[in-house]
Amino acid sequence: MGILKYILTFLVLSSSVHGFSQIAFRRVFGGNGYDKAEGIAQLPDSSYIITGSSSSFEDAPSQAFLLKLNKQGFHVWSKEYGGAEFEEGRRVLFVPNYGYYIIGTSSSNGSGGFDGYVVFTDLAGNKQWEKWYDNGGWERFHDAILLSDTSIVMMGETDANQEQSPDQYLVRIDKAGAVIWNYQMGGVGVDYFQKGVLVTDTTFSVVGTGYLADSLKSKAFVGLFHKDGTLIWDTLAGSNGTYLLNDVQLVSNQLKCVGENIKTGRTDQDYYFLFLTSQGDFVQQEDIIDDYSNRYVGFVNYTALPSNKYFLTSQSNNPQYSFPVGEDFTITRFAAAFYWDGYGVNQYNATGQDQANHIIQTNDGFAVVVGYHSDPGFSTGGSSMFVVKLGNDNNFPAGGQPTIYSILKVEDLENNSTISIYPNPFTESIQIDSENVVEYMEVLDLTGKQIYVSSSQITSINTSDWEKGTYIIRCQSNGAWYTSKLLKF
Repeated sequence: MGILKYILTFLVLSSSVHGFSQIAFRRVFGGNGYDKAEGIAQLPDSSYIITGSSSSFEDAPSQAFLLKLNKQGFHVWSKEYGGAEFEEGRRVLFVPNYGYYIIGTSSSNGSGGFDGYVVFTDLAGNKQWEKWYDNGGWERFHDAILLSDTSIVMMGETDANQEQSPDQYLVRIDKAGAVIWNYQMGGVGVDYFQKGVLVTDTTFSVVGTGYLADSLKSKAFVGLFHKDGTLIWDTLAGSNGTYLLNDVQLVSNQLKCVGENIKTGRTDQDYYFLFLTSQGDFVQQEDIIDDYSNRYVGFVNYTALPSNKYFLTSQSNNPQYSFPVGEDFTITRFAAAFYWDGYGVNQYNATGQDQANHIIQTNDGFAVVVGYHSDPGFSTGGSSMFVVKLGNDNNFPAGGQPTIYSILKVEDLENNSTISIYPNPFTESIQIDSENVVEYMEVLDLTGKQIYVSSSQITSINTSDWEKGTYIIRCQSNGAWYTSKLLKF
């Protein structure tokens, strides 16, 4: 009985992992302005919450926003936040049974520059409060960490110093936004924090860049802090040139950091990675140099496979991978020893800047990436934001020209009197009645796989060969998007 129980448990867990791993999608959202996704979090039900900056809401030149997606990547709701000037959300933190925190930057506080900015909302995205954090200069928050007591450590930069060059900057706040402590460190050169990661319940690590006076250049910075604000250890790394770390992950008691450098005598960035123990001991570093501009942006541990692998996002202007204008982003898989294992994707790019801003591990052990496109063909405005959910090796979402979904409110078909899709449930066919022309319609199963698409006016769809189950219907009519679920018996 014990062996049988073990086998059944193994089969359930295996089928669960492989079932989840089949969810992969690519979605592009935009409006009539500039829309950029900067940060993403996944919720326990596998849905997503995204933040960034947008001028499509038309209430200000740029506003922070929250965009809630279901686990298939479709719009649930979106809301904007901010004042009359510039707001940008860089990270979104989720507190179960409580709400969301947007961490970013704002110029609407009346201080004459940029300030750190935090918005707290309930779980429906309704703003409860917003606060600005002015240190006497220009302040920007690039990342944030939620501690076990629900306080938050925010990291970035401030130029509130005599030299008026960026300093490294930390602020810890309680759940109501009150400052517990702040920390500033820097010198005559460029210093700032870019990313952080929890190491233990009481410590966290931050990475970025720090000025080394002996070399007159900024180097890769890694530090470990106690949650009370005490610096436990720090180090600067990198040989000749300027270095910046963009991301850090804690893997097997090692701080694995990725970033970029500009070697002395060169003008282009090159790939760089640095590994340290969580005690600060050196493990490995490497510069990867070629004739083009390349930089690592982020990475996650890829736990859906038995052996350790990593997904990395990077930016490049190498014509082998990119279009002739702007940088393109690439998603690449690295093996446990941190070398490319011959597997990667780069088919999501076009002319103009294509920027990957944040990658996180998903509940199924794979990853999701957000960023933006500036190509006119990939946007209805100045730029559009993308979400790419990665599945297993045989289930990466297709590239090519994307459907651009509205970042603004999406109406439910059930509550719309101008479009009717019936019967529900259905068996052999479904009928479509609309007061206006339906310009586009697609049908997806619950894994996100597209099983039907049409860009011409239709009145019925033959569903006789569809499998039984639930389907998501999305259509565009008169410039608006509508969505609904239908069940086949």
